[in-house]
Amino acid sequence: MRLPALLCVPFLAVALAAQAPAPSLGDRVKAERPAVEKLMAELKFKEALVQAEALLPPARPAFDKTNNQTLVQSCGVFLDLAEANRLAAEAADAAGVWEKALEFAKAARSLAVECQAGLKEPFENTVAYYKRAAIRAQQVLDENDARIKELKAMTTLDPGGRQELDLALSVEKEVVDGNKWSKFFQVYLDVTKREATAYDPLVKVMEEKLKSEADQVAAYIPGGGVIAKWVEAVVSTPAYLEAQGDKAGQGRWLHRLALLDPESKKVQLQLDILYGRAVAKPVKKGKKG
Repeated sequence: MRLPALLCVPFLAVALAAQAPAPSLGDRVKAERPAVEKLMAELKFKEALVQAEALLPPARPAFDKTNNQTLVQSCGVFLDLAEANRLAAEAADAAGVWEKALEFAKAARSLAVECQAGLKEPFENTVAYYKRAAIRAQQVLDENDARIKELKAMTTLDPGGRQELDLALSVEKEVVDGNKWSKFFQVYLDVTKREATAYDPLVKVMEEKLKSEADQVAAYIPGGGVIAKWVEAVVSTPAYLEAQGDKAGQGRWLHRLALLDPESKKVQLQLDILYGRAVAKPVKKGKKG
């Protein structure tokens, strides 16, 4: 019986399982998200943004392509950082800082895209390697099926038979391991492919909001393209504020107007009314004829 030995490659998960990493950025984002969302629900948009931004590192880390383990580690860091940027984008959007929200959204997308690009070729090769290894091992088992069954059926084995059976069992393990690890690395390929496009909707929403706003400013002919004049016009029209829905929607909108025109007393008054720092003047009813 001919049972060629197959190459053995150190498995990535073994090395990863031996580690006991400190809480990752992803863990911190999950832990901090409820608090940030609570601040936004309480209309404390600026505080929410400060808390979200505090999670972001001062510099973008390098993507380490040294080996499979560093690829996985770097990708994990990048996807965690992408989620931190998503949270910052949400908080910036709520605070009315749409330009910054778009920057965060684009940063999140860029991180996810780089992660997917970094893993794609090496992990595709790794998946292909393990699949080929499993196929080769299975072919060996099929070619020697009768002999292997014979060996397994024996109550006692001489040294030569014991060696043959041990080798057969090792090849069976190659089949199991090959299938297992090809699926393991394929999961990373599938996840990173999905994540590479996961932030497209967020980027699109912020781009559309900024474009819509710019179009409205341009379309307001009396304002001549001056943002402050457009802000004055919309904040002076109650229907615009009412169209924002609940207090959270109105707060977001007013914070955006306040950012566009920090000197607007009317915007500040509406914010003071929203936060209970001022009382709205009663609407005067028209005289009956």
